[in-house]
Amino acid sequence: MRQKMLLDGVWDFHYSSEEFIGIPESFTESLPVPSCYDLVEPYCGVRGCGVYRRFVECGGMARLCIEGLGITARIYWDRRIIKECPYTYMPEEIIFDAGDEGCHELVIAVDNRHNEQFRPNFDFYGYGGIYGSIFIERLPNPWIEQILVSTEDYTCGKIRIQASIAGKNDHEAVLIFDQKEAVNVCFEKGGLDIQLNVPNYRLWSPEEPNLHELTIKAANDQRSVVFGIRAFSTHGRQILLNGKPIKLFGYNRHESHPEMGAATPLQLIAADLRMIKAQGCNFIRGSHYPQRRSFLDLCDRMGIMVWEETMSWGTRAPELHSKEFIDAQIEQARKLTYASFNHPCIAIRGFMNENDSSLPETRKVVKTLYETIRSIDKHCLISFASNRYEQDVCTDLVDVVGMNPYPGWYDSSFDSISTVDKVFPRLQKLSAALPQDRPFLITEIGCEALLGFRDRLQARWTEEYQAKVLLEVCRYVFSGDECAGVAIWHFADCRSFVNGPGIYVRARGFNNKGVLDEYRHPKLAWNAITDFLQNLKQKQTHE
Repeated sequence: MRQKMLLDGVWDFHYSSEEFIGIPESFTESLPVPSCYDLVEPYCGVRGCGVYRRFVECGGMARLCIEGLGITARIYWDRRIIKECPYTYMPEEIIFDAGDEGCHELVIAVDNRHNEQFRPNFDFYGYGGIYGSIFIERLPNPWIEQILVSTEDYTCGKIRIQASIAGKNDHEAVLIFDQKEAVNVCFEKGGLDIQLNVPNYRLWSPEEPNLHELTIKAANDQRSVVFGIRAFSTHGRQILLNGKPIKLFGYNRHESHPEMGAATPLQLIAADLRMIKAQGCNFIRGSHYPQRRSFLDLCDRMGIMVWEETMSWGTRAPELHSKEFIDAQIEQARKLTYASFNHPCIAIRGFMNENDSSLPETRKVVKTLYETIRSIDKHCLISFASNRYEQDVCTDLVDVVGMNPYPGWYDSSFDSISTVDKVFPRLQKLSAALPQDRPFLITEIGCEALLGFRDRLQARWTEEYQAKVLLEVCRYVFSGDECAGVAIWHFADCRSFVNGPGIYVRARGFNNKGVLDEYRHPKLAWNAITDFLQNLKQKQTHE
């Protein structure tokens, strides 16, 4: 049977400002895992390579799982490379031969230098380190390689189970639901693809986030996955969950904290989600990269819907149309879709935030990525977030039209009163210009405010002005069915970059559009939105 070992804790550490060319002979420092080494003196803000090492008792075939790395990484087992990891934040799973039973050296070299995948003009900070938990498990022979569970018909609890087992042999297997009901099946030539109804099924929704567990026993192995029975679909301008219209309302959220970077502890993630849920929200856009599995586990259990996307920020032609970029996006899309396949919280899968979607030649790229995700997940909603507005020529290629408008901040000359008055009409105009046969989702919107900067004149950068703009957004979203929802930009202030042209000149080196500051202290907008949602709920209750 499988034996799993958590590898979090204190690891040996070595830092090099030079390009990483090999494992150092000695390690004179220590750092915890998870951690971001460029938040620890004397390495704060540096760009270079951090090397983590520990020794592991293991042997035979093994599976190593890492929640996320940044910016790029290389993984060694007994000083041989077992995995190159080019994609920041991407969860990694490595199956390899660990060798003879005994003590082995595991080294993870993480480089935080910018590259073609994570450019220095991204409007979020690229931390170096190991972002999440690591575990290793010994695998029996043969082992169950993969289990995918999808909802085929929510009205009767029908699911599809796709699974594979190492090798091409036939194997008898048992499916166990919720540790009770058992069904006998057979892996044929190492594969299983079956549809059946879950006994005593319960639907997943934000109000009732019911989950089921599937355990597969085959040969000498046993593996379990948690899943939910639910179906997202569209009808005209509406997004439907289990056949009923639902309004998505919530925030974009960065995995970021000034003291922990992207290696935020699970307790902080849970606290963020509890605040969002308690406010009355049901939706998070994971911007702009793959999300940690532990984050998605919490969203599954708390009933928070998630937009998850591949990492790409503002990529322009000609790079956008290059084979190298497209191939990397395809690989990301495949890895991401498989990694989060069983999470019922995933409402929308996305890619290429704010790309050059006003160019006709971009249609081929969007279509390719859409088809890549659809080939794996037959039922999910697929989209991308656009800032091309009325000029976008790719909106007919996706299931949900996502737009990042910023009325009151980027797209008008500033006068506090007249600018706020333009928010509602601008959103109406944008909506009218988009396809009417699919939902319109505001994937970003907001303005910056510095905590404690208040002014009765409601000037730009004040808490008062941010609150007024976002209340207009709330009023628009809930004024009818023409908008399927909003992910406000954004939940909490997060580190960006200080220097740069135009919008990249960020006060304090932070993107200050959070309705909370980076330490989760509320601004006026947070309280205003809370009151709006509570009043709306009371009104709906009385109707």
